[in-house]
Amino acid sequence: MKLGTLSIGSSAVLPFTRDKIRRSLIAAGLRSVFAAQVSAMISQNLRAHPDAELDVEIDEDRRRLMIHPARITGRYHTLPLPAALDDKKIEDLKDILQSLSREELLQDLEQKVEQRTAELKHERERSERLLKNMLPDTIAQRMKAGEMIADLHEASVLFADISGFTALARDLSPEKTVELLDKAFRRFDDIARHHDMEKIKTIGDCYMAAAGIPEPQTDHVDRAVLMGLDLLQSINDIREETDLAIDVRIGVHTGPLVAGVIGTRKYSYDVWGDTVNVASRMESHGVVGALQVSDAVKQRLGAGFKTEDRGHIEIKNRGRIRTWIVEGIIPLTVKSAE
Repeated sequence: MKLGTLSIGSSAVLPFTRDKIRRSLIAAGLRSVFAAQVSAMISQNLRAHPDAELDVEIDEDRRRLMIHPARITGRYHTLPLPAALDDKKIEDLKDILQSLSREELLQDLEQKVEQRTAELKHERERSERLLKNMLPDTIAQRMKAGEMIADLHEASVLFADISGFTALARDLSPEKTVELLDKAFRRFDDIARHHDMEKIKTIGDCYMAAAGIPEPQTDHVDRAVLMGLDLLQSINDIREETDLAIDVRIGVHTGPLVAGVIGTRKYSYDVWGDTVNVASRMESHGVVGALQVSDAVKQRLGAGFKTEDRGHIEIKNRGRIRTWIVEGIIPLTVKSAE
């Protein structure tokens, strides 16, 4: 017959366990000195097994007390009793084993509080990591302070679409398709970080980033164009590495836009406005393997860029817009001293 189970859990519980074993043995009719000796030995062995459980049982004739497991209780695994236990003593033993003293209750409460505190800390850290992965640091901090994110910026927006990807996806396995896109966008992410630009999102095989947000950057136009040139080189590298027929079409436009956070379950830091729409048209009406920019970008570019006038193109809802192809950076020439 099972009388009760003593769960150890931690070394802090050992004094209570030792006292319950001692009191149980005395209540069963064993001498107090012997009961103290047995409980001390078992308690000592439990120090090497902090997560153990002790099951206390009485045999059918109620003349032997058994404490499992034997690997912990050793030679005291079975204890002969002076006399058979009656029902009242059985109930007394159960009460001793199941009862919790005030100290045990406090200890148990402290452990639960510590465990819950650790769990809450872990969840808070996890939430903060997720927030930082989804949002710029400054935006995440403002949101944690309860602020609504809706800002007006002067910025430059870049769109990059991987040309030929749709056709490749029809022939490649799902694993190879995702691997290729992941390879390209990982490199795009690295380039965006290098130029201190903010990745906004990916839409299928299209990549979107912006310069000048969430913090102002006086050189946001140059940053966006430099990123575009680096993207062209990265796709060339991937094409040589994979021997796949992929390329990229890139467009950049600059101007005012609104940036903010939307959503409640999956936050999204996004941008809106005419500047974004025109930047998208610079890409979609662009040239494969080239970086096309609007005249607004051309006028604000630094002197170190080589550009070619592509003329005017028709843009939906905007009419004709003059565009340029950025061919690269003009090498610096150093005059030798005479």
